[in-house]
Amino acid sequence: MTDSVQDTPAEDTLGEVQVEPEPDGLADVFDTSAGQMRYYADLLAHEGLEQGLLGPREAGRIWSRHILNCWVLSQLLPEGVQVADVGSGAGLPGLVLAIGRPDLSLTLIESMARRCEWLQFCIEELGLDNVRIRNARAEDIRGKQTFSYLTARAVGNLSTLLGWTAPLVKKQGTLLFLKGASVESEIAKAKGNYVFVKQKVSLPEVLTISTPLTREPTRVVRLMKK
Repeated sequence: MTDSVQDTPAEDTLGEVQVEPEPDGLADVFDTSAGQMRYYADLLAHEGLEQGLLGPREAGRIWSRHILNCWVLSQLLPEGVQVADVGSGAGLPGLVLAIGRPDLSLTLIESMARRCEWLQFCIEELGLDNVRIRNARAEDIRGKQTFSYLTARAVGNLSTLLGWTAPLVKKQGTLLFLKGASVESEIAKAKGNYVFVKQKVSLPEVLTISTPLTREPTRVVRLMKK
């Protein structure tokens, strides 16, 4: 499918905030979900910034740093699986996956009520029926529910994150964490403290995946629950 060319300026502005223009080829990536993803990007760049869910500078990389970066995870999720997204915040990556992969069943776990209200607002605005919200900390769900797949982005260092999330994953389930350049040092520290053994997960595999359209490298840490 070929993306349509829009008569829009090179960049939009929200006060003094510059909003990143939509990249060429968006519909080739998201297909029939492209319209919903555009709307979500608009919500993030306006209501999201107004509510402080993203910093003003993040508007200038809504697509490249946030939405497309999160979309990398879709390549690692089989069809029709249940996914928990811990610390969903503005909906990254949970809402991106829910929009672009209607076959998935998403549970967004977020401890802050204000952020849960935002997530619910987005779900209703976007007409999503494959996602639910749990206003809770990951620790509060321990022993109550488990998932086949779990995702997280920008939620603590690897050792702390595994302590929160590993108990929520079924045996032979998969944890997928979007991480930055410091991931190797986080892995080394966790290994030195026997975190992987204590949390009963495999040694991590660091995947470097080309981000759609931008071709920037995105790092994903993948672990399996034993």
